[in-house]
Amino acid sequence: MKKLTMILLSCTLILSGCWDTREFKEVKMGISAAYDLTEDGVYTNTILIPNVQNSAQGPGQESTQFLTATGNTPSEARTNIDRRLSSTYSPTQLDVVLFGDKLARQDIYPYVDAFYRDPRMHLDVVPVVVKGNAEQALKVVPKSETRPSEYIEGIVESEVETTNTLETSLQAIGSELYEEGEDFSLPLLQVGDGGKTVSYEGLALFHKSSYTGKDIPFEHTTLFLLMKKVKGKVARITTKIFDGKKPKPDNYTTINIVDFSSKIKSKPDKQNKVRTDITLNLTVMIQEYPQDHLALKDLPEVKKNLEQALTDQANETIKIIQDANSDVFGIGRSIYGHYPSHWEKLDWEKDFKEIKIVPHVTVNIRSRGIFR
Repeated sequence: MKKLTMILLSCTLILSGCWDTREFKEVKMGISAAYDLTEDGVYTNTILIPNVQNSAQGPGQESTQFLTATGNTPSEARTNIDRRLSSTYSPTQLDVVLFGDKLARQDIYPYVDAFYRDPRMHLDVVPVVVKGNAEQALKVVPKSETRPSEYIEGIVESEVETTNTLETSLQAIGSELYEEGEDFSLPLLQVGDGGKTVSYEGLALFHKSSYTGKDIPFEHTTLFLLMKKVKGKVARITTKIFDGKKPKPDNYTTINIVDFSSKIKSKPDKQNKVRTDITLNLTVMIQEYPQDHLALKDLPEVKKNLEQALTDQANETIKIIQDANSDVFGIGRSIYGHYPSHWEKLDWEKDFKEIKIVPHVTVNIRSRGIFR
């Protein structure tokens, strides 16, 4: 009798299913969403829903549907979208969320709060900032794209692989949203070519949960990420190492980073102020050297000029970060963890802009090219 009771109980548990189970036929899955503020400060939510039509001759044909609604909260906007759908709209399968810069400057937290509260939401969704209107970026569908729903996601993934942005998600930035002492950056996109394409522009710097309006430009993102100990499959940097040579390209070189190491060390100095040293060691191959006569005797000068150019670039990036009051290196969290008594004396909102951050870049040239 006990065995029969246990078997029946087990069957009941197995067949009961999950508490939050919903049939696919009951739900419209949104793959991408855009959040904006109108000129009147009204919240707007636009979603992209891909529809695949079956075909007897081969693979199904994908079409896209865009729906826009306003509301006082994201939930209210979703409800207003539902009113125009035959099935309930669910943001649980979102891949990318785009924030218009006007909304992002105010605060993105109210618009991501539901992702952290609702267990049906997945936190792998990639947050992105768009210069101007996010809805406009969402609706860009180039004719060359076979899967329009993957266009924005593909741009971000490509920049991750080439070390121009870091792999991020709502889960990855969760601790920075809730805790003091570290900020974050998000990929920055912009609509171009008369509304026909979307381009990656750099990294949007945040302070707490608000976009600062300041960015790390595309030309500086690779070096910044290497300083943060992040590298994709490929990392290339083009920089100016000479002045006054003609033709103009002779002043530049492109390096491919083969290997690297980075160390960020923060501590109070003798004046009891915070000092941070960022030590970056790069092993590189010369990928482009337009002068085309890079002899062994030239290497010491090229190495010296490269180190100076990259150090200057690092200092420019650090200035942007401090002007934005965006502690993307997590210096405050490091001080809090290693020097708690000193942290108590700091007003990080004001002090971060004044601390000393010193980059140290060294370059080891492994190869000058295939024929050299």
